[in-house]
Amino acid sequence: MAKNKRESDAFAYDDAFRTMEGECDDILIPFVNFIFGEQYTRNAIVQRMRNEHFVVRSGGNEEKRITDSHFKIIEKGLCKKYHIECESKRYDNSILVRFLEYDTATAMDDIKWEGNKLIVRFPQSGLLLLRGSKRTPNEAQIAMKTPGGEVSYPVRIIKVSDFTVDDIFGKHLYLLIPYFIFNYEKDLGVIEEDEERMDSLAKVYDSIVERMNEDQERGLLSALSYGVIISMTRKVLNKLTRKHETVHRKVGDSMGGKVLDLPEIRAYHQGKDEGRAEGREEGLAMIALNMLRDGMDFSAVSKYTGLPMEKLKEIKKS
Repeated sequence: MAKNKRESDAFAYDDAFRTMEGECDDILIPFVNFIFGEQYTRNAIVQRMRNEHFVVRSGGNEEKRITDSHFKIIEKGLCKKYHIECESKRYDNSILVRFLEYDTATAMDDIKWEGNKLIVRFPQSGLLLLRGSKRTPNEAQIAMKTPGGEVSYPVRIIKVSDFTVDDIFGKHLYLLIPYFIFNYEKDLGVIEEDEERMDSLAKVYDSIVERMNEDQERGLLSALSYGVIISMTRKVLNKLTRKHETVHRKVGDSMGGKVLDLPEIRAYHQGKDEGRAEGREEGLAMIALNMLRDGMDFSAVSKYTGLPMEKLKEIKKS
């Protein structure tokens, strides 16, 4: 029973991550910029990729693997692929085996031939740890010893416990907000019985909502993303604080400001589809044109942008 509850909690935390990653570019792009040291602008194009793959085990049996996120970001003629996992367990090096399985599977979606050479492009990989410790590294390495020599790549690691509210808003790491309560996990029992500490925690979340309001007004956070963050924060709270009624109620009240439930989020999303699709198409056309001007062939540009060959020929003539 306890194991089933832990698994249910982990699924809820993963679902919150997948929802923010899958719906909100203005949440995802700053997070990618921070963890991988990129400099994407708000005009970058995010393409979500297939996140279900099958791993063949001994005996020929296949096991399904689902990544928390697998996507490409395209801007100024450049395209990079990313894989990020959200993990609620304490860090253990064994998670790197899972990363290698996932990264290999996603790399096989994007193979390329140059004569007799097979080129396999691995994604940039990162790990978001909801529960960290001082012994958790900031980066791990996956190394493969091949007949042609050793090849390695990094797995970047960030821990929610490393960030204050000021850090989150200063770096626009809105994706961390639903998980900020993990920083208080060890003290929830004490906070539940201490009115002063309870009020202090509620004020922290009041300030989070106030700063979200300010960033939305400044155009840094869309109304859609605002609603998703609120909904996902409440989803995480429902799991992590379910044994602490006062904490659950007071923090939940603080995060209840402009609650948009998921049907309303979907309605907002659908209402923006037409304009978003038009802007997205224009953005892809500009990226495709830059790629073609840089000498990339039509098939490669079509692969990275998803635009058909006929459309690319029109773009090049324009």
